[in-house]
Amino acid sequence: MRGLRRLLVAALFFSPLCFAKSAASDDRRPINEALQWVRSPVRNTVEYDYVMTARVHLVFFWAGKDDVGGGYIRRAVASSDPHQEFFQVLFGSDPGKTPHAINRWGAGTEVAWHKSPVNLIDPQSDVTASAFFGFMKSSRGQSVSEMQKELKQEKEGGPHAFTGILSRVDSARAVSTVVPLESNVDYNLRQYDEAEPLMLERIQNSDRPVRSLPQNDCTRAAAFMATVAELIQASLDGVPVPQSRCYVHDAQENTLKLEKIERIAHLPVQVQTASKSPLLNVTYRDLLQLEFVSTHKVTGKQVTFAVLVGTTGSLRGVPIQIRYQPNWWFQVVLNLLPDNRARVNSTVALR
Repeated sequence: MRGLRRLLVAALFFSPLCFAKSAASDDRRPINEALQWVRSPVRNTVEYDYVMTARVHLVFFWAGKDDVGGGYIRRAVASSDPHQEFFQVLFGSDPGKTPHAINRWGAGTEVAWHKSPVNLIDPQSDVTASAFFGFMKSSRGQSVSEMQKELKQEKEGGPHAFTGILSRVDSARAVSTVVPLESNVDYNLRQYDEAEPLMLERIQNSDRPVRSLPQNDCTRAAAFMATVAELIQASLDGVPVPQSRCYVHDAQENTLKLEKIERIAHLPVQVQTASKSPLLNVTYRDLLQLEFVSTHKVTGKQVTFAVLVGTTGSLRGVPIQIRYQPNWWFQVVLNLLPDNRARVNSTVALR
C-alpha cells in the first residue's frame, strides 16, 4: 500500500527529489521546535472513525473486501495554547483481517498555529506556522507481485522497515528531515501508541541531514491537512471551483486543487465485517463530493482523491467517505462509522 502514505491522508509523503542538505544548527532548531509542538498535550478532541474497504484490479474486474482495516481523523486544540490546532490521521490495513496478513499503515500529526483562537467548527485560513510528523510502515511494492514479494521477505524474519518525517513551515522558510527505523517488532495500526514514541525519539536523536527550502514561493504556512480543511469549508460556503492553494510538504512546494464539486442527493453505504455480518447499512443525504488533485511543483506528479462531506446538521463538513486510488491496481474506500455502531440499519437525514 505504498500509495497510502500520499493520502495521509496519508496524507501525502511525497518522495523527495530536489532539496538542499544542511546539518547546521539553525536548521535543527526549527526541527527541534516542531518536535516539541507535535508532543504537546491536547484538549477538545473531535474524532471520526472509519472502516476500510480495499479493492484490487484483476485484469477485467475489481475484486474487493470490506473491513480490512480502518483508522481515524482527529481535530483538537493544544492544552497550553488556544491558537495551536492539531490534525491527526491514522489509516491502514489490519493484518488480522487481510489475506497474507498485510500490514501497511500511515499516520500523520499536523500542528497549525493560528493568529486567532482555534475554532474547530469552521476551519480557519490564518495559519502563521505549521509542523508535520508522519510515521508509516514502509513499502516499495508497486504491483501485486512486488507486494507479495515484500510480504514473503518480512515473514522470513527480516527487520521491519518504518519511516518517519518531521517538518516545519512558515511563510519564509521550510525545513524537513526523514528518518528510517528498523524494528524486530512489526507494529500495526493498533499498536501505534506504542510505536509513536520510538519514532519521535529516533528523530530527536538523529543526525540525518535536514532538507531546507529557503526561498519558498508559497507564502502560505498551512500544511496539507489544514489546506484540505480550508478547501472543504470553501465548498460549503459556495465558493466556485476550481479553487487552488499552494502548500509545502517535506520542504517541497505543491498545489492542492479542488477541481470539481458534485452534489449527491442520496448515498447508500453497505459494509460487511470480515466475517460477512452487517457492519454498515446507512443512507446519507445531501452530500458534496469533492474531487482533489495535488501536484508536485518540480516533477508535476499528481495524486488524486475524493472526499464526500455532509452539508448540514452535525455532519456538516465531516468526511463521510474518502476514496483513493494510488495506482491502477489498488483502490481504498474509507467509510465513516456512526457513533452508535450497534445500530446497523439507519438513515441519516441532513435536513
